[in-house]
Amino acid sequence: MYQYQHLCRIAGKTWGINKNIRRLLYKTVIERTLCHGAAASGHNMTCRLQKKLDSIQRLFLLTGAYRTTPTAALQVVTGLQPLHLQIQQEATYTRVSRARSSSKLFTVIFSPTDYESKSSGIHIHPPNFLLHNQISFAENHRDSGAKAIYTDGSKTDEGTGSSYCILENYGIIASWQGKLDHSNSVLQAEIFAIKMAIEAASSLHRPIKIWTDSLSSLMAILNPKSHHGMVREIQTLLLSHKHIHLRWLKAHVGYLGNECADQLAITKGDPFFLPKPLSYRKSEIRSAALSIWQDNWDNGETGRSTHDIVPRVSNKPVGWIREEIMFVTGHGPFPSYLHRFNLRTHDNCFCGEKGYPMHYATKCRYTLSWRFQTPTVSLKLQWLKNILTNNLSRTRLRLLMRFVCDENNLIVEDNN
Repeated sequence: MYQYQHLCRIAGKTWGINKNIRRLLYKTVIERTLCHGAAASGHNMTCRLQKKLDSIQRLFLLTGAYRTTPTAALQVVTGLQPLHLQIQQEATYTRVSRARSSSKLFTVIFSPTDYESKSSGIHIHPPNFLLHNQISFAENHRDSGAKAIYTDGSKTDEGTGSSYCILENYGIIASWQGKLDHSNSVLQAEIFAIKMAIEAASSLHRPIKIWTDSLSSLMAILNPKSHHGMVREIQTLLLSHKHIHLRWLKAHVGYLGNECADQLAITKGDPFFLPKPLSYRKSEIRSAALSIWQDNWDNGETGRSTHDIVPRVSNKPVGWIREEIMFVTGHGPFPSYLHRFNLRTHDNCFCGEKGYPMHYATKCRYTLSWRFQTPTVSLKLQWLKNILTNNLSRTRLRLLMRFVCDENNLIVEDNN
Protein backbone atom coordinates (compact mmCIF):
# COMPACT_ATOMS: atom_id res chain seq x y z
CA MET A 1 0.00 0.00 0.00
CA TYR A 2 2.89 2.35 0.80
CA GLN A 3 4.36 1.79 -2.69
CA TYR A 4 0.93 2.33 -4.24
CA GLN A 5 0.58 5.70 -2.53
CA HIS A 6 3.99 6.76 -3.82
CA LEU A 7 3.02 5.71 -7.34
CA CYS A 8 -0.19 7.75 -7.11
CA ARG A 9 1.81 10.83 -6.19
CA ILE A 10 3.77 10.69 -9.44
CA ALA A 11 0.99 9.43 -11.73
CA GLY A 12 -2.58 10.68 -11.70
CA LYS A 13 -5.47 9.67 -13.93
CA THR A 14 -4.63 11.95 -16.83
CA TRP A 15 -1.16 13.32 -16.03
CA GLY A 16 2.29 12.28 -14.85
CA ILE A 17 4.25 9.25 -16.08
CA ASN A 18 2.69 7.30 -18.94
CA LYS A 19 1.25 3.81 -18.79
CA ASN A 20 4.42 2.14 -20.09
CA ILE A 21 6.54 3.59 -17.27
CA ARG A 22 3.90 2.59 -14.73
CA ARG A 23 3.91 -0.94 -16.06
CA LEU A 24 7.70 -1.05 -15.91
CA LEU A 25 7.69 0.15 -12.29
CA TYR A 26 5.15 -2.50 -11.38
CA LYS A 27 7.10 -5.33 -13.04
CA THR A 28 10.53 -4.36 -11.72
CA VAL A 29 9.72 -3.06 -8.24
CA ILE A 30 6.27 -3.90 -6.97
CA GLU A 31 5.84 -7.38 -8.46
CA ARG A 32 9.37 -8.34 -7.35
CA THR A 33 8.49 -7.26 -3.81
CA LEU A 34 5.21 -9.16 -3.76
CA CYS A 35 6.82 -12.29 -5.22
CA HIS A 36 9.56 -12.37 -2.57
CA GLY A 37 9.62 -15.83 -1.00
CA ALA A 38 7.52 -17.34 -3.82
CA ALA A 39 9.29 -20.70 -3.43
CA ALA A 40 7.83 -21.06 0.07
CA SER A 41 4.33 -19.63 -0.47
CA GLY A 42 3.66 -20.50 -4.11
CA HIS A 43 2.43 -24.07 -3.65
CA ASN A 44 -0.94 -25.09 -2.22
CA MET A 45 -2.30 -21.56 -2.59
CA THR A 46 -5.82 -21.18 -1.22
CA CYS A 47 -8.65 -19.34 -2.97
CA ARG A 48 -8.70 -16.81 -0.16
CA LEU A 49 -5.04 -15.98 -0.70
CA GLN A 50 -5.58 -15.72 -4.46
CA LYS A 51 -8.37 -13.19 -3.94
CA LYS A 52 -6.19 -11.24 -1.53
CA LEU A 53 -3.37 -11.07 -4.10
CA ASP A 54 -5.85 -9.95 -6.79
CA SER A 55 -7.06 -7.14 -4.54
CA ILE A 56 -3.45 -5.98 -3.99
CA GLN A 57 -2.61 -6.16 -7.70
CA ARG A 58 -5.81 -4.37 -8.62
CA LEU A 59 -4.56 -1.11 -7.08
CA PHE A 60 -1.75 -0.98 -9.63
CA LEU A 61 -3.95 -2.01 -12.56
CA LEU A 62 -6.25 0.98 -12.17
CA THR A 63 -4.25 3.32 -14.38
CA GLY A 64 -6.98 5.92 -14.82
CA ALA A 65 -9.82 3.42 -15.23
CA TYR A 66 -12.93 3.54 -13.05
CA ARG A 67 -12.48 1.76 -9.74
CA THR A 68 -15.34 -0.63 -10.54
CA THR A 69 -13.68 -1.91 -13.74
CA PRO A 70 -13.35 -5.74 -13.52
CA THR A 71 -9.93 -6.94 -12.38
CA ALA A 72 -9.88 -9.70 -15.00
CA ALA A 73 -10.38 -7.16 -17.79
CA LEU A 74 -7.64 -4.87 -16.45
CA GLN A 75 -5.19 -7.78 -16.26
CA VAL A 76 -5.77 -8.64 -19.91
CA VAL A 77 -5.62 -5.02 -21.11
CA THR A 78 -2.36 -4.31 -19.25
CA GLY A 79 -0.82 -7.70 -20.09
CA LEU A 80 -0.15 -8.45 -16.41
CA GLN A 81 -1.09 -11.99 -15.49
CA PRO A 82 -2.76 -12.60 -12.11
CA LEU A 83 -0.31 -12.26 -9.26
CA HIS A 84 -1.00 -15.72 -7.83
CA LEU A 85 -0.12 -17.29 -11.19
CA GLN A 86 3.15 -15.33 -11.28
CA ILE A 87 4.02 -16.62 -7.81
CA GLN A 88 3.10 -20.22 -8.72
CA GLN A 89 5.17 -19.94 -11.89
CA GLU A 90 8.26 -18.84 -10.00
CA ALA A 91 7.73 -21.42 -7.26
CA THR A 92 7.52 -24.21 -9.85
CA TYR A 93 10.74 -23.12 -11.55
CA THR A 94 12.57 -22.93 -8.23
CA ARG A 95 11.40 -26.39 -7.15
CA VAL A 96 12.38 -28.03 -10.44
CA SER A 97 15.66 -26.22 -11.09
CA ARG A 98 17.10 -25.82 -7.60
CA ALA A 99 15.39 -28.35 -5.37
CA ARG A 100 15.56 -30.92 -8.23
CA SER A 101 12.10 -32.31 -7.46
CA SER A 102 9.01 -32.76 -9.60
CA SER A 103 6.33 -30.09 -9.56
CA LYS A 104 2.84 -29.84 -11.03
CA LEU A 105 1.35 -26.66 -12.44
CA PHE A 106 -2.22 -27.06 -13.67
CA THR A 107 -2.13 -30.35 -15.69
CA VAL A 108 1.56 -30.19 -16.61
CA ILE A 109 4.09 -32.15 -14.55
CA PHE A 110 7.67 -30.88 -14.65
CA SER A 111 10.38 -33.43 -13.89
CA PRO A 112 14.00 -32.34 -13.25
CA THR A 113 15.34 -35.36 -15.18
CA ASP A 114 14.03 -33.87 -18.44
CA TYR A 115 16.25 -30.81 -18.17
CA GLU A 116 19.90 -29.91 -17.95
CA SER A 117 21.47 -29.90 -14.52
CA LYS A 118 24.09 -27.43 -13.44
CA SER A 119 27.32 -28.93 -12.15
CA SER A 120 28.62 -27.56 -8.88
CA GLY A 121 32.07 -26.94 -7.52
CA ILE A 122 35.35 -26.37 -9.36
CA HIS A 123 35.87 -28.69 -12.30
CA ILE A 124 39.53 -27.99 -13.07
CA HIS A 125 41.95 -26.35 -10.67
CA PRO A 126 42.74 -22.82 -11.97
CA PRO A 127 46.53 -23.37 -12.37
CA ASN A 128 45.79 -26.40 -14.55
CA PHE A 129 43.23 -24.61 -16.74
CA LEU A 130 45.55 -23.92 -19.69
CA LEU A 131 43.18 -23.68 -22.66
CA HIS A 132 44.13 -20.18 -23.86
CA ASN A 133 46.73 -21.64 -26.20
CA GLN A 134 44.20 -24.03 -27.77
CA ILE A 135 41.32 -21.60 -28.31
CA SER A 136 41.48 -18.49 -30.48
CA PHE A 137 38.88 -15.87 -31.31
CA ALA A 138 40.95 -14.18 -34.00
CA GLU A 139 39.57 -14.72 -37.51
CA ASN A 140 42.67 -15.92 -39.37
CA HIS A 141 41.12 -18.60 -41.56
CA ARG A 142 42.83 -19.49 -44.83
CA ASP A 143 41.80 -22.27 -47.20
CA SER A 144 45.17 -23.97 -47.61
CA GLY A 145 43.83 -27.45 -48.31
CA ALA A 146 45.18 -28.84 -45.01
CA LYS A 147 43.00 -31.22 -43.05
CA ALA A 148 40.54 -29.33 -40.82
CA ILE A 149 37.18 -29.93 -39.15
CA TYR A 150 34.22 -27.57 -39.44
CA THR A 151 31.27 -27.69 -37.04
CA ASP A 152 27.84 -26.10 -37.01
CA GLY A 153 24.49 -26.19 -35.26
CA SER A 154 21.15 -25.09 -36.64
CA LYS A 155 17.49 -24.91 -35.63
CA THR A 156 14.47 -24.98 -37.97
CA ASP A 157 10.77 -25.77 -37.65
CA GLU A 158 11.59 -29.45 -38.11
CA GLY A 159 14.01 -29.58 -35.19
CA THR A 160 17.56 -28.88 -34.11
CA GLY A 161 20.62 -30.32 -35.86
CA SER A 162 24.36 -30.68 -35.24
CA SER A 163 27.05 -31.59 -37.72
CA TYR A 164 30.72 -31.56 -38.59
CA CYS A 165 32.66 -32.27 -41.73
CA ILE A 166 36.35 -33.03 -42.27
CA LEU A 167 37.94 -31.33 -45.28
CA GLU A 168 41.24 -32.11 -46.92
CA ASN A 169 42.47 -30.83 -50.28
CA TYR A 170 39.17 -28.93 -50.70
CA GLY A 171 37.07 -32.07 -50.47
CA ILE A 172 34.95 -33.69 -47.76
CA ILE A 173 36.59 -36.92 -46.54
CA ALA A 174 34.25 -37.55 -43.60
CA SER A 175 31.13 -36.05 -42.01
CA TRP A 176 28.68 -36.56 -39.18
CA GLN A 177 25.08 -35.43 -38.61
CA GLY A 178 23.02 -35.50 -35.43
CA LYS A 179 19.32 -34.78 -35.06
CA LEU A 180 18.23 -33.27 -31.76
CA ASP A 181 14.79 -32.47 -30.40
CA HIS A 182 13.03 -29.21 -31.25
CA SER A 183 13.30 -28.24 -27.57
CA ASN A 184 17.09 -28.19 -27.74
CA SER A 185 18.70 -24.80 -28.33
CA VAL A 186 21.12 -23.70 -31.04
CA LEU A 187 23.83 -23.25 -28.39
CA GLN A 188 23.37 -26.87 -27.32
CA ALA A 189 23.65 -27.96 -30.96
CA GLU A 190 26.84 -25.93 -31.48
CA ILE A 191 28.49 -27.29 -28.32
CA PHE A 192 27.43 -30.84 -29.11
CA ALA A 193 28.94 -30.57 -32.61
CA ILE A 194 32.23 -29.32 -31.14
CA LYS A 195 32.29 -32.21 -28.67
CA MET A 196 31.72 -34.80 -31.41
CA ALA A 197 34.41 -33.17 -33.57
CA ILE A 198 36.93 -33.28 -30.71
CA GLU A 199 36.19 -36.96 -30.16
CA ALA A 200 36.76 -37.58 -33.88
CA ALA A 201 40.03 -35.63 -33.82
CA SER A 202 41.32 -37.30 -30.66
CA SER A 203 42.45 -40.35 -32.64
CA LEU A 204 44.69 -38.18 -34.82
CA HIS A 205 48.26 -37.67 -33.66
CA ARG A 206 49.06 -34.44 -35.45
CA PRO A 207 47.89 -30.85 -34.86
CA ILE A 208 44.41 -30.22 -36.24
CA LYS A 209 42.12 -27.21 -36.16
CA ILE A 210 38.40 -27.29 -35.47
CA TRP A 211 36.58 -24.29 -36.91
CA THR A 212 33.24 -23.01 -35.60
CA ASP A 213 31.19 -19.87 -36.22
CA SER A 214 29.74 -19.93 -32.68
CA LEU A 215 31.57 -17.31 -30.66
CA SER A 216 29.34 -17.95 -27.61
CA SER A 217 30.35 -21.64 -27.58
CA LEU A 218 34.05 -20.81 -27.54
CA MET A 219 33.53 -18.27 -24.77
CA ALA A 220 31.68 -20.88 -22.69
CA ILE A 221 34.47 -23.43 -23.21
CA LEU A 222 37.09 -20.88 -22.20
CA ASN A 223 35.23 -20.09 -18.97
CA PRO A 224 36.84 -22.02 -16.06
CA LYS A 225 33.77 -21.42 -13.88
CA SER A 226 31.25 -22.89 -16.33
CA HIS A 227 28.60 -25.14 -14.76
CA HIS A 228 27.48 -26.64 -18.08
CA GLY A 229 28.05 -30.40 -18.06
CA MET A 230 28.93 -30.77 -21.75
CA VAL A 231 31.23 -27.74 -21.65
CA ARG A 232 33.14 -29.37 -18.80
CA GLU A 233 33.50 -32.56 -20.84
CA ILE A 234 34.96 -30.54 -23.74
CA GLN A 235 37.40 -28.80 -21.40
CA THR A 236 38.63 -32.16 -20.12
CA LEU A 237 39.02 -33.52 -23.66
CA LEU A 238 41.00 -30.48 -24.81
CA LEU A 239 43.39 -30.65 -21.88
CA SER A 240 43.98 -34.33 -22.66
CA HIS A 241 44.63 -33.69 -26.36
CA LYS A 242 46.95 -30.72 -26.77
CA HIS A 243 47.13 -31.20 -30.55
CA ILE A 244 43.48 -30.08 -31.00
CA HIS A 245 42.87 -26.35 -31.44
CA LEU A 246 39.54 -24.53 -31.61
CA ARG A 247 39.25 -21.53 -33.89
CA TRP A 248 36.48 -19.06 -34.73
CA LEU A 249 35.51 -17.97 -38.23
CA LYS A 250 32.82 -15.68 -39.59
CA ALA A 251 29.65 -17.40 -40.79
CA HIS A 252 28.17 -17.20 -44.30
CA VAL A 253 31.07 -15.47 -46.02
CA GLY A 254 31.86 -18.27 -48.46
CA TYR A 255 34.17 -20.60 -46.51
CA LEU A 256 33.68 -24.04 -48.06
CA GLY A 257 33.91 -26.04 -44.85
CA ASN A 258 31.54 -23.77 -42.96
CA GLU A 259 28.96 -23.85 -45.75
CA CYS A 260 29.14 -27.66 -45.94
CA ALA A 261 28.69 -28.04 -42.18
CA ASP A 262 25.77 -25.61 -42.28
CA GLN A 263 23.99 -27.66 -44.96
CA LEU A 264 24.57 -30.88 -43.04
CA ALA A 265 23.11 -29.36 -39.85
CA ILE A 266 19.73 -28.61 -41.44
CA THR A 267 19.29 -32.06 -42.99
CA LYS A 268 18.22 -35.24 -41.25
CA GLY A 269 20.74 -37.20 -39.23
CA ASP A 270 20.96 -39.81 -36.51
CA PRO A 271 18.72 -39.00 -33.53
CA PHE A 272 20.46 -37.98 -30.33
CA PHE A 273 18.91 -37.19 -26.97
CA LEU A 274 20.05 -34.15 -25.02
CA PRO A 275 18.30 -32.80 -21.91
CA LYS A 276 16.21 -29.71 -22.48
CA PRO A 277 17.98 -26.40 -21.73
CA LEU A 278 17.05 -24.31 -18.70
CA SER A 279 15.64 -21.61 -20.98
CA TYR A 280 13.14 -24.11 -22.40
CA ARG A 281 12.06 -25.02 -18.88
CA LYS A 282 11.17 -21.38 -18.24
CA SER A 283 9.16 -21.15 -21.46
CA GLU A 284 7.22 -24.34 -20.64
CA ILE A 285 6.32 -23.13 -17.16
CA ARG A 286 5.35 -19.74 -18.60
CA SER A 287 3.13 -21.46 -21.18
CA ALA A 288 1.44 -23.55 -18.49
CA ALA A 289 0.68 -20.43 -16.42
CA LEU A 290 -0.62 -18.69 -19.56
CA SER A 291 -2.92 -21.64 -20.22
CA ILE A 292 -4.42 -21.35 -16.72
CA TRP A 293 -4.93 -17.63 -17.21
CA GLN A 294 -6.61 -18.25 -20.58
CA ASP A 295 -8.95 -20.84 -19.06
CA ASN A 296 -9.94 -18.45 -16.25
CA TRP A 297 -10.51 -15.64 -18.76
CA ASP A 298 -12.70 -17.82 -21.01
CA ASN A 299 -14.84 -19.13 -18.14
CA GLY A 300 -14.99 -15.99 -15.99
CA GLU A 301 -18.12 -14.06 -15.16
CA THR A 302 -16.73 -10.52 -15.33
CA GLY A 303 -15.19 -8.52 -18.17
CA ARG A 304 -17.28 -10.21 -20.89
CA SER A 305 -17.44 -7.09 -23.06
CA THR A 306 -13.63 -6.94 -23.02
CA HIS A 307 -13.42 -10.69 -23.73
CA ASP A 308 -15.40 -10.16 -26.94
CA ILE A 309 -12.71 -7.77 -28.20
CA VAL A 310 -9.63 -9.45 -26.67
CA PRO A 311 -10.38 -13.19 -26.42
CA ARG A 312 -6.71 -14.25 -26.06
CA VAL A 313 -4.59 -13.37 -23.04
CA SER A 314 -1.00 -12.27 -23.51
CA ASN A 315 1.90 -10.91 -21.50
CA LYS A 316 1.98 -7.95 -23.88
CA PRO A 317 -0.31 -4.98 -23.14
CA VAL A 318 -3.17 -4.24 -25.52
CA GLY A 319 -2.21 -0.56 -25.63
CA TRP A 320 -5.53 0.98 -24.64
CA ILE A 321 -5.62 4.18 -22.62
CA ARG A 322 -8.23 5.43 -20.16
CA GLU A 323 -10.84 6.50 -22.73
CA GLU A 324 -10.75 3.19 -24.62
CA ILE A 325 -11.00 1.14 -21.42
CA MET A 326 -14.06 3.13 -20.35
CA PHE A 327 -15.75 2.68 -23.72
CA VAL A 328 -15.14 -1.08 -24.03
CA THR A 329 -15.93 -2.00 -20.41
CA GLY A 330 -18.85 0.42 -20.05
CA HIS A 331 -17.43 1.66 -16.75
CA GLY A 332 -17.47 5.40 -17.33
CA PRO A 333 -19.64 8.54 -17.06
CA PHE A 334 -22.61 6.93 -18.80
CA PRO A 335 -26.20 7.04 -17.50
CA SER A 336 -26.41 3.24 -17.84
CA TYR A 337 -23.36 2.87 -15.56
CA LEU A 338 -24.49 5.54 -13.08
CA HIS A 339 -27.97 4.01 -12.83
CA ARG A 340 -26.47 0.55 -12.26
CA PHE A 341 -24.67 1.86 -9.17
CA ASN A 342 -27.70 3.87 -7.96
CA LEU A 343 -26.12 7.22 -8.77
CA ARG A 344 -29.03 8.14 -11.09
CA THR A 345 -32.74 7.34 -10.92
CA HIS A 346 -32.81 6.27 -14.58
CA ASP A 347 -30.40 5.38 -17.39
CA ASN A 348 -31.58 7.83 -20.05
CA CYS A 349 -29.40 10.37 -21.83
CA PHE A 350 -30.59 14.00 -21.95
CA CYS A 351 -31.73 13.36 -25.52
CA GLY A 352 -34.22 10.77 -24.25
CA GLU A 353 -32.57 7.51 -25.32
CA LYS A 354 -30.71 5.01 -23.18
CA GLY A 355 -27.25 6.39 -22.40
CA TYR A 356 -24.70 3.65 -22.96
CA PRO A 357 -21.35 3.82 -24.86
CA MET A 358 -22.71 2.78 -28.27
CA HIS A 359 -25.43 5.44 -28.03
CA TYR A 360 -22.86 8.23 -27.73
CA ALA A 361 -20.70 6.71 -30.48
CA THR A 362 -23.47 6.32 -33.07
CA LYS A 363 -26.75 8.08 -32.16
CA CYS A 364 -26.59 10.91 -29.61
CA ARG A 365 -27.16 14.35 -31.15
CA TYR A 366 -24.83 15.97 -28.62
CA THR A 367 -21.85 13.98 -29.95
CA LEU A 368 -22.55 14.55 -33.63
CA SER A 369 -19.00 15.79 -34.33
CA TRP A 370 -17.44 12.48 -33.24
CA ARG A 371 -20.13 9.97 -34.19
CA PHE A 372 -19.44 6.81 -36.20
CA GLN A 373 -21.71 5.10 -38.71
CA THR A 374 -24.13 2.76 -36.96
CA PRO A 375 -23.18 -0.88 -37.65
CA THR A 376 -25.62 -3.74 -38.14
CA VAL A 377 -26.21 -6.05 -35.18
CA SER A 378 -24.29 -8.92 -36.79
CA LEU A 379 -21.25 -6.71 -37.54
CA LYS A 380 -21.20 -4.76 -34.27
CA LEU A 381 -18.30 -6.74 -32.79
CA GLN A 382 -16.20 -6.52 -35.95
CA TRP A 383 -17.01 -2.80 -36.19
CA LEU A 384 -15.66 -2.23 -32.69
CA LYS A 385 -12.51 -4.28 -33.40
CA ASN A 386 -11.86 -2.23 -36.53
CA ILE A 387 -12.14 1.02 -34.59
CA LEU A 388 -9.71 -0.14 -31.92
CA THR A 389 -7.13 -1.23 -34.49
CA ASN A 390 -7.25 1.91 -36.66
CA ASN A 391 -5.23 4.89 -35.42
CA LEU A 392 -7.54 7.55 -36.87
CA SER A 393 -10.66 5.86 -35.47
CA ARG A 394 -9.03 5.45 -32.07
CA THR A 395 -8.15 9.15 -31.98
CA ARG A 396 -11.75 10.01 -32.83
CA LEU A 397 -13.01 7.63 -30.13
CA ARG A 398 -10.73 9.25 -27.55
CA LEU A 399 -12.01 12.72 -28.45
CA LEU A 400 -15.57 11.44 -28.10
CA MET A 401 -14.89 9.99 -24.65
CA ARG A 402 -13.12 13.14 -23.48
CA PHE A 403 -16.15 15.18 -24.53
CA VAL A 404 -18.47 12.84 -22.63
CA CYS A 405 -16.26 13.13 -19.53
CA ASP A 406 -15.82 16.92 -19.70
CA GLU A 407 -19.42 17.78 -20.61
CA ASN A 408 -21.10 15.12 -18.54
CA ASN A 409 -23.51 17.62 -16.97
CA LEU A 410 -24.81 18.57 -20.43
CA ILE A 411 -25.57 15.10 -21.76
CA VAL A 412 -26.67 13.33 -18.56
CA GLU A 413 -30.09 14.38 -17.32
CA ASP A 414 -30.13 15.42 -13.67
CA ASN A 415 -32.06 13.39 -11.11
CA ASN A 416 -34.46 16.26 -10.58
